[in-house]
Amino acid sequence: MKCLLPLLALLLTLCACAGEDAAETAAPAPADYVGADQAAQAVLDSQEDAAGLTAMEGEARTDYLTDICGVEEGLWTEAAVYAASGVDAREVIVLRLAQADYAGTEAEALEAHRQARLGDFFGYAPEQAALLEEARVVTAEGYAALLVCADPEGAEAALSAALNGEAVTALAPAPTPDAAPEVLNPELDISDFEPFDPPNEFDMTLYDTSAILAAWESGEEEGLSEKDGAILARCREIFAGCITDGMTDFEKELALHDALLRGVRYDEAVYDRDTPQGLPDNTNPYGALVEGYAICLGYAASFQLLMDLAGVECVTVVGASSRSTSDHAWNLVRLEGEWYGVDPTWNDPASWEDVPESDWDWTHHRHFNVTSDSLRQSNHQWDYLNVPEAEGTRFFWDGSGPLPR
Repeated sequence: MKCLLPLLALLLTLCACAGEDAAETAAPAPADYVGADQAAQAVLDSQEDAAGLTAMEGEARTDYLTDICGVEEGLWTEAAVYAASGVDAREVIVLRLAQADYAGTEAEALEAHRQARLGDFFGYAPEQAALLEEARVVTAEGYAALLVCADPEGAEAALSAALNGEAVTALAPAPTPDAAPEVLNPELDISDFEPFDPPNEFDMTLYDTSAILAAWESGEEEGLSEKDGAILARCREIFAGCITDGMTDFEKELALHDALLRGVRYDEAVYDRDTPQGLPDNTNPYGALVEGYAICLGYAASFQLLMDLAGVECVTVVGASSRSTSDHAWNLVRLEGEWYGVDPTWNDPASWEDVPESDWDWTHHRHFNVTSDSLRQSNHQWDYLNVPEAEGTRFFWDGSGPLPR
């Protein structure tokens, strides 16, 4: 999920693509004036579909660049920002810089913004996360830009052409400022919900399990990395120990959930001032399934993998807790057409500070197949409008009483 063109007329310098460092300087601005709006429009014209991209203006644009993107206001003289909304990661930002040597600073800010958005989309919107993986952060002569679009190569070429004074043939109608934003839950009233603001304390990028899933389906493990091979072997052990023919999706979900929690403990190294990020691999299935420790993203990523292998529809939600002061991740599963919330981390007594180690083998189900309302009431925050609402109740089970059927 998680991308380059030759330099065109020596104007564009690729400064970041899926993690590459930004260039530190750019050449002086061209003699012919090219405004940020003009350059951004050329980028939009290069795309076959620019519908849904709307222009930000005035104070809203400045606040977005400063507060959300981390761009220093005094380093640019003009800015054009076009962004989609909802489950749509597309975004075009073009900055005309006050001085050419500000390029590195602003490009680094745009790259950090790209990485943060990638973490927000990873897990529940893989196609949108892929756009951010392929996105370009570029510097040109007196300009810096972020290009998140379906054709980043064409966007970069169009930007180069515009800055050279060349015409760009429009492939699609220009976006209109009043285009209606698309969201997953447009009717959801979030006015009384706890606001969500990603804390970004940790790298919340979901581990790529595509090679593991392919090997599981094909039975061909040649070419797997050592780490992925170990994860796959552990998954086979778990399935052999708890999955039988004829089980329903709910029965598979419950068995794999409990098997996961029996084999993992919360990585308390994150509480140590000297290791605030914790132990290696604590955010992915290798740490949780093979090494036996994880933080929330490791729990959620492992549960996601087990559900994928079992054929149970599942997504990982990257959100927050404690009024958006702490990164958090959990899952949604779809059973018989309805979504249910599952928080494996908070279901594990080993992750609770007030539970003695002698009780760690007790598996809890307080946050097992609950509704989104229940998650909100238990201090979970997320992008409410763009994550499926869990409204199912039939398969809720808190560990007491008979299993739902």
